[in-house]
Amino acid sequence: MAGSHGDGDLIAAIYDAIIDPSRWDEVVKRIVEATKSVSGGLHILQPDAAGLSATCNADPFYNDAYVQHYYKISPLIAASAIAPGEVWAATHITQTDAYKASAFYHEFGRPQGWADVVAVGLVRTPKTYGALSLQRSPEAIWVEPAEWQPLETLAPHLRRAAAIHDLLSRTRATTESLGAAVAAAGFAVFLLTGDCRVVFANAKAEDLVRRGIGLRYERGRLAATSPALTARLHALARRGAQPELGEGDIGGTLELCRGENRPPFVAHVIPLAPIRTVAIFDLDQPAAALFIVDPAAGLGAQIQHFGARFGLTLAETRVLGEIIGGNGLLAAATRLKITEATARTHAKHVLAKTGTTRQTELIRRFFETSLPGSPASA
Repeated sequence: MAGSHGDGDLIAAIYDAIIDPSRWDEVVKRIVEATKSVSGGLHILQPDAAGLSATCNADPFYNDAYVQHYYKISPLIAASAIAPGEVWAATHITQTDAYKASAFYHEFGRPQGWADVVAVGLVRTPKTYGALSLQRSPEAIWVEPAEWQPLETLAPHLRRAAAIHDLLSRTRATTESLGAAVAAAGFAVFLLTGDCRVVFANAKAEDLVRRGIGLRYERGRLAATSPALTARLHALARRGAQPELGEGDIGGTLELCRGENRPPFVAHVIPLAPIRTVAIFDLDQPAAALFIVDPAAGLGAQIQHFGARFGLTLAETRVLGEIIGGNGLLAAATRLKITEATARTHAKHVLAKTGTTRQTELIRRFFETSLPGSPASA
């Protein structure tokens, strides 16, 4: 079948199934038929993401029995160690007298009409395992070259498909978790690309733009209400897309005007490390997060929670609040009625206790921790 039109169609079907997982059952059926097998099953097990299961001619009764009992006594369990892309045959096990005398064979294998197993490794990591298994009848115990060749041809494509499925499912889970956390945050949040296009904005952020308070959309990009602030915002987002600069050296704070006799919003632009975001195909990858703080409303509860989590003293927590509020240490000292040296000492203690080295890192740690449902807030 290698190199044939049917082979090409089956390979195409494998990649189609990545986009539409409901097609995997048909893919498994076609492989079962092409190899003259009795039945087959494709399974990817992922404890922290959506797994995958597709079968052909599989009896649910025996599937349940295997999960509950027979996997414990299966002499074929060695198949779980199969490497991704490897084709493995159990002929050297299933043709032994010991196997034919086993309870596994008499109670589980023979009642289903199969006497041999051929498997293709799909994925194997510390947290993920996947394989395609084909059950063979007594009349087709020996895998002939004409039947083996399709598996050798399909194996690398199945391996790639499993790897992509693993990546997509984990990315979807991360994206859904991040989206829910950002949406539920008690402050306005934008996720921006390097050219300041908005990848995600929660309801509070969209409301600011809709009312024209400090921010607006300009030719598809987020902009401030003045050219100077817009240039600064775009520069900070652009630098967030350059991880080689180092996370601690980028990021910044802006003041967004919202009208006369009203204190400005404080906008923190925080770079997002590439390891925290994943670009899939042509989807936009966030380069920076923009957190909007209203000094008048404050973030008292979040600041107190953050301080308690990292063991900050009352004085250190107050200095943290001034930093998050966009105030420099001199202004913080004046507001808190302490010397600048004392404010600087408190700030150093805050950095040390939170495992950060710069205010940019501290601000990012604070907002990550303040996102409900995010790993950092756990």
